Amino acid sequence: MKSRPFRHAAGVLICAVPALAAAQQSQQQDQTSPAAAAPELSTVTVTASRVPTEARDQPVQVSVLTQEQIRTSSAMTVQELLSTQAGVHVINSTGAAAQAQIDLRGFGIAGFSNTLVLIDGVPQNNNDLSAPSLGTVPLDRIERIEIVRGSGSVQYGGGTTGGVINILTKRGNPGGQPVSASVTGTVGNYGLHQLDAAISLQNEHVTVDVYGQTLRTDNYRDNNRESRDGGGVGLAFHHDDGEIRLYARTTTQKLGLPGPRRVDPATGLNEYEDDPRGTSTPDDYVNTKTDAFGLQIEQRLGTGTLYADLNQRDKSLTGFTGSSFGDTTREQDLDETTGSLRYQLPIAGKHALIVGADMLDSSLDASNLYSYSSMPDQWRAKQRQHGFFAEAQIQATDTTRITLGGRRQYANDQLETLSGYSGNSDETRHLGAWQLALRQELGAGFSAYGKVGRSFRFANSDELLYVATPLKPQTSVDKELGILWKSDTSSARLTWYRYDLTNEIQYNPITFSNVNLDPTRRQGVELEGHHDLTKSLSLDANVTWMQAEFRSGTAAGVDLAGNTVPLVPKWMANLGATWRPMDKLFISLSGQYVGKARMDNDQANEFDKQLDDYFLVNGKVGYAFTKNISGTLAVNNLFDKEYATYGIRSGSTGATGAYNLYPAAGRNVQASLTIRY
Repeated sequence: MKSRPFRHAAGVLICAVPALAAAQQSQQQDQTSPAAAAPELSTVTVTASRVPTEARDQPVQVSVLTQEQIRTSSAMTVQELLSTQAGVHVINSTGAAAQAQIDLRGFGIAGFSNTLVLIDGVPQNNNDLSAPSLGTVPLDRIERIEIVRGSGSVQYGGGTTGGVINILTKRGNPGGQPVSASVTGTVGNYGLHQLDAAISLQNEHVTVDVYGQTLRTDNYRDNNRESRDGGGVGLAFHHDDGEIRLYARTTTQKLGLPGPRRVDPATGLNEYEDDPRGTSTPDDYVNTKTDAFGLQIEQRLGTGTLYADLNQRDKSLTGFTGSSFGDTTREQDLDETTGSLRYQLPIAGKHALIVGADMLDSSLDASNLYSYSSMPDQWRAKQRQHGFFAEAQIQATDTTRITLGGRRQYANDQLETLSGYSGNSDETRHLGAWQLALRQELGAGFSAYGKVGRSFRFANSDELLYVATPLKPQTSVDKELGILWKSDTSSARLTWYRYDLTNEIQYNPITFSNVNLDPTRRQGVELEGHHDLTKSLSLDANVTWMQAEFRSGTAAGVDLAGNTVPLVPKWMANLGATWRPMDKLFISLSGQYVGKARMDNDQANEFDKQLDDYFLVNGKVGYAFTKNISGTLAVNNLFDKEYATYGIRSGSTGATGAYNLYPAAGRNVQASLTIRY
């Protein structure tokens, strides 16, 4: 572990102490004044906004998937579960379910770079071009999932224009039991064998959580064999005024990459239809190893609460890609240190002030070795960021809450080309984010909210490579309006949003480089609802309309104004039902529709062929045989639908030509047995 990042983090903590002390000394409040008696839509406390806050006090609506909803969902992975939510699209080009990319609100191939994913409040997004791997978080180990759409730049910084997803794992034992343990064995088609084990120990002052996982599967296609081993430990010390938690995690994955299926109408070639499970890249693979450990502190300080964390992550990767142009072996090592400090100060029992600082120190060493050259391309990319933010939550009236926040972010990007193509660069940039939101209770279970703000994203370490000039930061002006309704048995949400982006960062698959796009826009409407028909039967449904378009610009001589950004479906919808005829048994059934989308590299919108729309039916049955033994049987893609979530055309313009599709898995059946003590 490097010492410099930790010195930076310590400096951030020290510099923030005087400000916190001043806030304490200047606080003037009536300790006896009652809190505002505003009507409550929800009393759920969420942490995706970086500090615990009641859902009704959030500037935008927060979707919370409870432990019971997760347990009875037909989903088999975290990504599948998230894809059932409004505005969430999942793209998979590797064939491994845990590597699927989460795209919140229509950013296409760069979706995972615009959606921040957290596990227990710790960022999981890699500072490279790989999506967060969530496979080592079994659904059975998740307490709840919080989805905050279109908000997060003030408290988290860059890469949150789409939103923030916080996955909270189980800690300790229900009912205060001193010891609990569970083992889950899962088998399925495509050669799946998976074992998950966990044990928790706790007393009044200490909690210990240990888990492990091993997985072996061939996946759906040839040369898509996957092995994954991982585990972790958490150690928490509790005291009257707070908690100190240490954690460590490790994951090793080996994955074969089957590549695309080629379709060329001019020659009659159609590998997608004739042999969707085949591969043209039988030797391609990627192996990764990720180690992470950190410290989290929650401490009552005066009348407020201090939250601090310091995290270290090391990721090494080796990959091989073969082609008719020559073979490439990729090696890279990413070291990343992050730290943050937040202080939440309640004021007069109904207002709140949150101030904080955070930092990132990242170093990437990467090399490409080519079969046709004895000289590899080698780079070293370093990124250092630190930011400061403040957010005020004001209860203007008994039914009106205003949120106002701002952030100042400092970033330095350095690229050193040790050999091969590219140049050297050293760029320092300053950016700001802000947010103004209002939430109004309307009575009879209704409330409304509105938000306007500015968000941003810096290029990550991979995106610094292969560019003629350093990439500019991506910025966005964000607007959102929504209306909510809740009763004892039902709830509904209707939301409109718009993001106007400048210098959006994306990968160009033709030039094999990362670029700043011409001005773009994301806008959409989300409608979702829940209804309990009876005590044992509930329904969930959502419909999303998304429009991702270029506002101006040209590509290969084609005017892009009004064109659709590739890989963003215009329509998505989900419908699910869960029936609990008895306490021991549940049956869930869901349908998912995803509309047509332009293929990658079709910014000109001239290609006749698009990614086809598809409709999937998934189901799950669960039964508790005894108090300690339960089982589930899940089926995804029940009717064996042939579809692809990712495709790319070969040329950049023209109505016809060859293209590549990445087939998704066919019917998938999994059976699990869990033993708990």
